[in-house]
Amino acid sequence: MKQCQPIQIRAAQASDIPQMVQVHLQAFPGFFLSLMGPRFLNLLYSGFLNHPTGISLVAFTQGKPSEVIGFVVGTTQPQGFFSQLLKQRWFAFGLASLWPLLRRPSLVIVKLWSALFYRGESLPDQPNAALLSSLGVLPAMQGQRTGQQLVSAFLAHAQTAGASAVYLTTDQSNNIKANHFYTQLGFKLAGTCKRPHGRILNRYLIELDV
Repeated sequence: MKQCQPIQIRAAQASDIPQMVQVHLQAFPGFFLSLMGPRFLNLLYSGFLNHPTGISLVAFTQGKPSEVIGFVVGTTQPQGFFSQLLKQRWFAFGLASLWPLLRRPSLVIVKLWSALFYRGESLPDQPNAALLSSLGVLPAMQGQRTGQQLVSAFLAHAQTAGASAVYLTTDQSNNIKANHFYTQLGFKLAGTCKRPHGRILNRYLIELDV
């Protein structure tokens, strides 16, 4: 049985971005954003860190604050966040997308739009809901409640920022572990959305006491 190590959470710093990218690549091998490569992910996570509505937190084992083992990012104002980010850094994102585009010219643009912009949709009945956009933990550190602690810290930060709820989306099919993870944390299924190529996502929501 794996022995749990004390986990601590802190706000992310610019120096953490390369490690956050590596955590993402290890946690999500073969996923679309991973296929976009480290340069693209670096821009994406830097965008959350530098945006005034962004929430970026990292986890580390006690006594090793510079060694990132997990992260969570999101925004308290999801509507327009990603379009604004791409508008501000369009040239850098374009360069970062060049090689993936050359390798998969028929898929990259459609999937890039789908992977980013659906996350920024607003919820009509929850206009003050924050978006938990990405959560990743090193495979070697899973099973130690790192993900749970990161989500709890994110909820606390969103609440402090005035959010009335937090929502997220995750794949409906072949994704039992993630769906179970969020429902166990108190998230409720708040509908589904269909993406290109028939991909269906579950939308989960948890209300906060403001």
